[in-house]
Amino acid sequence: MAWKFKYEKAEQAKRYAQTHQKTVDVPVEKKVPYEKCDNCDRTAYQKAKEKCDNRKIQLEKKYKNMTTGYKILMFLLAWYSIATTLFTAILSPVFLNDCITFFGTIGKGMVSLFQEFVTGADSFGQLSDGISNSVISGIVYWLIAAIVMGILFIITGLIIVWIGYQVGKIYWKYCWDIISIMVALMSIAIAIYFGEWIKSVIPINLIVLLLLVHVVYIGIRCYVKDWQEERGYF
Repeated sequence: MAWKFKYEKAEQAKRYAQTHQKTVDVPVEKKVPYEKCDNCDRTAYQKAKEKCDNRKIQLEKKYKNMTTGYKILMFLLAWYSIATTLFTAILSPVFLNDCITFFGTIGKGMVSLFQEFVTGADSFGQLSDGISNSVISGIVYWLIAAIVMGILFIITGLIIVWIGYQVGKIYWKYCWDIISIMVALMSIAIAIYFGEWIKSVIPINLIVLLLLVHVVYIGIRCYVKDWQEERGYF
């Protein structure tokens, strides 16, 4: 019976403890890193910190020098590649003739477009023929022609600027890196050095071919980057 009595007392004490709990704040000593104490003057820590800071500064300077040297080397390499490519292009009759043909066609197109603008402005200017006074009729004619020409030039300029902005935005987002520069230089070099062989296989203007190649390259880069973004690689 003695053990049963002890067991009941223990159970009572347990229930009392569970029903009469209270929170008591007990001060606990907490060690803080690098706090000054009676037996330490932080000399070792200060020396280690200074050594680490000096090493960090040295590494930053070394990295900056290496980066600067890399940029200079890449600039010289790009300048050499562009200069060599341009000189070779000048000495390549096939590529040079295609350049003249391509830009000459663009120039002729711009002249033809300007002539169409003049014709359209003249057609609108003919509205002044109904005015009996020749002086006023002439003034109205040139006023209408100038307004029509200005509107046509503004619309054409806005279209060109919008197209250029869209192309530039796509190129900046997907292709603005060293890979695109290397692709452009390599494609130009191939077109220059193997221009005759290419034209014997594909009768196409080399400048047009370069533009088509770069359009295909931009399309591939856009597809690859969108594919990577959809799968969380960026």
